Amino acid sequence: MRRRAKHATGISVSLPAEMHEVLRLAALDDNRSVSSLVTALVDTYLRREGYLTKDVDFHREPLSRQTRLNLF
Repeated sequence: MRRRAKHATGISVSLPAEMHEVLRLAALDDNRSVSSLVTALVDTYLRREGYLTKDVDFHREPLSRQTRLNLF
C-alpha cells in the first residue's frame, strides 16, 4: 500500500557547481525535479542499507514516471 508523506521537510545541501549541474541534467533526463531525484536516490540508499523496509513507500510521484532509475 502506498503512503504519501503528510509533510515534506526541506534540507540544504552544498554541492560542487559541476555536480549540481549534472544532477539537474540527470533529473531532466528522468522527467523529475532535482528534489524528486534526490528523494529517490536517498530512498534507494536507505533501502539498500536496511534502514527502510519494502512496506514503507515515500514516493510522491507514480513509479511510471521513472525512466532511468532502477529503484527496486
